Amino acid sequence: MRFSEEELLDTISCISYASNLRDLNFDKNVVSFSIDLDFEGLTEVITFDVTIDSQYPFKFSGSETIIFRNINLIEYSHVMSDGSVCFHNQHCIDFRQKLVQDFNAIKIWITKYIVKEEKDSHYEHLIVKNGAFEGSHYSYQFTDVKESFKKGEFGTVSLKSLINSPYYQSRISNYLVQSFDHSSFTVKNCDWNSHYMSANQSEQGLYVFIEDAPAINQRFSFDNWKSFESLISQDFLQYLSRYVISVRSTYNPKLPMSLFIGFHTKDKNIHWQVALINIDENIFEGSTDINGRYVYKLRNKSITWATTNNSSYSYFFGRGSFNERLTNSKILIIGVGAVGSNVAKTLTRCGCRDISLVDYDIKKPENICRSEYEFTYAYANKVDELRSLLYNISPFIDIDIIQGSLTQYIKIEAYARELAAGIETIFSNYDYIFDCSTDDDLMYILDNLNVTANIINLSITNHAESLVCGVSPNTYKFVRHQFDNILENDVEDLYNPIGCWSPTFKASYNDISTLTQFALKHINIMISNEQLNSFVINHDDNYESLKVSKF
Repeated sequence: MRFSEEELLDTISCISYASNLRDLNFDKNVVSFSIDLDFEGLTEVITFDVTIDSQYPFKFSGSETIIFRNINLIEYSHVMSDGSVCFHNQHCIDFRQKLVQDFNAIKIWITKYIVKEEKDSHYEHLIVKNGAFEGSHYSYQFTDVKESFKKGEFGTVSLKSLINSPYYQSRISNYLVQSFDHSSFTVKNCDWNSHYMSANQSEQGLYVFIEDAPAINQRFSFDNWKSFESLISQDFLQYLSRYVISVRSTYNPKLPMSLFIGFHTKDKNIHWQVALINIDENIFEGSTDINGRYVYKLRNKSITWATTNNSSYSYFFGRGSFNERLTNSKILIIGVGAVGSNVAKTLTRCGCRDISLVDYDIKKPENICRSEYEFTYAYANKVDELRSLLYNISPFIDIDIIQGSLTQYIKIEAYARELAAGIETIFSNYDYIFDCSTDDDLMYILDNLNVTANIINLSITNHAESLVCGVSPNTYKFVRHQFDNILENDVEDLYNPIGCWSPTFKASYNDISTLTQFALKHINIMISNEQLNSFVINHDDNYESLKVSKF
């Protein structure tokens, strides 16, 4: 224990609104006691059973190591099923200061939710006890759909299996919901990209929409099928019975049948919880009533809940994305080597939904150390591997590939005259073109095409001393002026891995990524402000800072 009994008693005696400490049990692993809290605004004293773990004042796995518990307060916000108040406080290593701080946090919670009777404006998801089925866990990702659901509606769910993965000391099977298929043949598709929506359905589940949240005290999810008796109709139970009979003979009993139970949240969105059902253990029973009708009743059986998550675009990128002017644009990236692959992955992670890739080159193992590729694909077309990697990052991005040799053929005069108009039309379909090819010839040609897209050229000097961002028009003139007249760019000290015919600039992944990320940050800001200009990023003060010079 990091504190003594004397320190504990002395500190609590200084908390004016805490009194009557009793039932103190001071053990080397945990300290427990009961205490009364009373202050202005309360109509009666509130008693808490307090436990303090031996790690205190440190947190453990991100959680507080002091618990204030009162089961009679379970109706209030942020109280768990065992009566403990859920709170998160600031870091503090001083025992006395931390204890006072935590008692004050409970006082603030009492004032907000009990005295003032405030309600949280944001939706708090139901507290669900997730469990395992046959020793394995299951997760299901869904999005909002455009169509609505009616109370009592039911049907099937089309599921796409994702990669299974380690999960604590177990395994988890991950699934993506493609669509909800109503029994009246109405299909309600989730808002994933075409890559995931066009994939073959791997499994099927069932759904029923009950409208009202299956909750106790508005926060704790039902954990017994009997609790759903007034919420699930006879029609659905009959449908479920027939479905189970039809698949039982071919169903693998080691796999669960997934039942999606949908309801409205407080902010009128739809959430789905998935119950894992053993196909050989009926959750209901049937009998004939006095009128001769067959009636189904849910049994007194516990529910095994899976992990479900609303992964709609707004939630998926809710922690941070680029400006909508960029994320909603059609983007073309020419050249997906060290710089271009970094640009592609960053745009994808920042919420962009429509990216096309152009590159004629093959990825080799030696390219991996400073780009975004993986050793799993030892040799591969850069654009094909990168497309797969981007799909693994975002289920909302659509990736197209343009024949890479097209950008090389336009250098041939005969082809250039023939293809120019067509290329101008193709490139004008985009809002932004990131030229990361480091191909000066191509940069010159692009600068002379009549293209409506904003062309952004990103080039890095040898040893990654500087990054030049040239923005159309006059991209070629600006970039070449910087390289030829302003910046130091040692073109002699190049890396020649397999002969002088294949030289490349020297720089580590960290060097390239630092400059590219900083450039993309400024590009996003400029696009947000509708003022896109050329700029140069230089290292300053012996690599201790980066300086942006705008033009």
